[in-house]
Amino acid sequence: MMKQKNARARFVISRRGLRAEKSRCGANEISRFARNDRWQKWFLPIALGLLALFVIGCAAETRVAPSPSAATPTAPCDLVEELAPERPTIPRPNTIVLPVITPQAPFAFADSDLVDARFFSPLIGKEMPVLIYLPPGYHGSTRRYPALYMLSGFAGDYREWATYGLCHALDALIRGGQVQPLILVMPEGEKSWWFNHAPVPGSDGKPWGDYVWRDVVGYVDANYRTLPRRTSRAIGGLSSGGQSALMLALTRPEVFGVVGAHSPSTRGADGSIPFFGDREYFKQYDPVWLFQNTTTWKQLAIWMDIGAEDTQWGNAIKDLHATLVKLNVPHDFQNSWRGIHDSNYWAEHLSDYLMWYDSKLQGE
Repeated sequence: MMKQKNARARFVISRRGLRAEKSRCGANEISRFARNDRWQKWFLPIALGLLALFVIGCAAETRVAPSPSAATPTAPCDLVEELAPERPTIPRPNTIVLPVITPQAPFAFADSDLVDARFFSPLIGKEMPVLIYLPPGYHGSTRRYPALYMLSGFAGDYREWATYGLCHALDALIRGGQVQPLILVMPEGEKSWWFNHAPVPGSDGKPWGDYVWRDVVGYVDANYRTLPRRTSRAIGGLSSGGQSALMLALTRPEVFGVVGAHSPSTRGADGSIPFFGDREYFKQYDPVWLFQNTTTWKQLAIWMDIGAEDTQWGNAIKDLHATLVKLNVPHDFQNSWRGIHDSNYWAEHLSDYLMWYDSKLQGE
């Protein structure tokens, strides 16, 4: 059962900045670039009061209270706007819906971080970028965290999910105490579809699937304080990345115990993309074939969703859902949300996705 959201109002990132949007209980619009007098009246006394309580309780240790800008949930995640300027810009959705939060101790004013990292991939044979979000309090503790790996679609890159607001939404939910702190990993896939390419003409023949579960997961586990176990590691993706998340979880359930497929494609080896190989080669990665012919799904928590107006993959995903029902494969399925196969749909449901992953991931 998914956690219920505290929806008095909602934050929306639009192309004009951050604002609060009216909902059932009402809320005033807040400009990202102008401070609200009422905010100043209650925020500063509360912040100073919290600092005073901390100093009284820990008189032997002196710390500087975080500034309001450092405590703003969007602050570290806004760095995505500056990443990889040499690459084509990823278009932002018209609006990005963020959850309402009431800051909760102990993470309300703790620093979070967004790391644009580089590491050498032995399997791909070159340095690869990966975007890593570290939750509030990470740098000030020895705690270990669950990890969520999110794959981009075919037209995107490692910045896509962050551009759509996933980092902002996660940061807000953690600060509001609505989800547990976790590490978010967004790797680069170079339009690979995230599986091992067939060794045929027109294909690079590279093991892009092994790259994810060996090189990317190996790098993250070695350099960040993850909980390196399948029950604390989830993988998800949108469009082709959603199909690939299913591929990786179904073929490597010892690595990923939780999988989410958001508007997943269901492309097969029809000859249009050389690296898919022929049908015999591709069936080892094809989620439909794997569900029908293996039982690895028994080790997974599975989510699938598709926009109600998605005419690109909607019928195929409904057919896959019907197949899973027929096979008695437990899974959560959502196809009633309005939307088509685009960034506006995914940006609308970031909190829904994150709260589902949180409900399935084991923390410390």
